[in-house]
Amino acid sequence: MIVLVAKYHVKPGQMDAVIGHLKTMAPLVKANEPGCAYYTASRARDDENLLMLVEHYTDEDALAQHREMPHFKDIIEGKVVPLLEKRERELFDLTVG
Repeated sequence: MIVLVAKYHVKPGQMDAVIGHLKTMAPLVKANEPGCAYYTASRARDDENLLMLVEHYTDEDALAQHREMPHFKDIIEGKVVPLLEKRERELFDLTVG
């Protein structure tokens, strides 16, 4: 299982819009991406402009397919990324869980 952890540093005043887009994205991932076993977003307690996404993919193909999905291109690349100051991503191999 591949774990993607992304930190979204949201531009001031744009958090509600980003969260709204992610709430639209989550059910589309669930319905259309069987290779994605887990998809969540959490807001930092001590930084009002920071979100952390945690996503679990069955393999490299599922992760690659995620990035090619129309909803990813429309919502994440088209709507969310322009509202971010910075996006950081790291990949992990699930070892416990």
